[in-house]
Amino acid sequence: MARNRKSRSRKRKSSNAGTWLAILGAFGVLVVLIGAGLYLFLNTEKEIALNQDDLCPKSGARATVGILLDTTDELADITKTEVRDYILKIQQELDRFYRVSVHTMDENGLDKEPVATVCNPGRLDQMDELAQQGLTANPVLIQRKYQEFEDKITNAVDGIFNESFDSKQSPLLASMQALSSELAPPSNVDSEKYLAGKNKIVFVTDLLEHTDIFSNYRTGIDFDAFKNSRATEKYGKSYKDTDLNFLMVRRNKSDFTTMQLAQFWARVIKEEFKSDINSLKILSGEI
Repeated sequence: MARNRKSRSRKRKSSNAGTWLAILGAFGVLVVLIGAGLYLFLNTEKEIALNQDDLCPKSGARATVGILLDTTDELADITKTEVRDYILKIQQELDRFYRVSVHTMDENGLDKEPVATVCNPGRLDQMDELAQQGLTANPVLIQRKYQEFEDKITNAVDGIFNESFDSKQSPLLASMQALSSELAPPSNVDSEKYLAGKNKIVFVTDLLEHTDIFSNYRTGIDFDAFKNSRATEKYGKSYKDTDLNFLMVRRNKSDFTTMQLAQFWARVIKEEFKSDINSLKILSGEI
């Protein structure tokens, strides 16, 4: 009898030890799960609500790159290709939640309704590490939205280049001024990571202004003629809050060179508009 009691006592002790080990094991797993959940919670990027139509944050885009295409004269095929490549480069280098808007201008000035307007919702490599690993986001969905962003702009530019360009005048200054007023003010998407930036205009043009107020066809690159016209009074706004970038189309003009024309407008914008050109690139095409 004594041996049986000792045997039952050892079994109870063994059973109790096993129970405690199971409890400790379960508690350890729970701690690990809580820790993993806490890590994901603390390291998961805050979700930004986007509009379905333009993929922009509901609070507004961080800034806008307004691409303005001068459609008053035809472009050479090589120039169109270069413009496409440049715009694609803009898209690929664009920060998350920045907007790209494509606009056109003709002899009547700026068409205020953009041909396309869409924000960069973010490429996978612009997401945090957890999202890239697929732990806190769906990589397939991210790629699909980003592809929509790229395709919308590419298709818009291709559609414009398939049309014929021909106008009786070229109101470049009026169109640029109007676009700068149309661009929405930059907005903070959040107060930590996605702060507001600065609006930018990328103007694809031959820089040959031709209106009743001032015309490079009439006076060439005569700076005094520009000053004595009403152009500064009518179009001389400051662009200090907007970066000005020009993709300059070459034209066959015997009176002055493409470089002289570029220097003329750089002086006008600096001295008359009290602003600076952020960049100016002369495109291939007509010489």
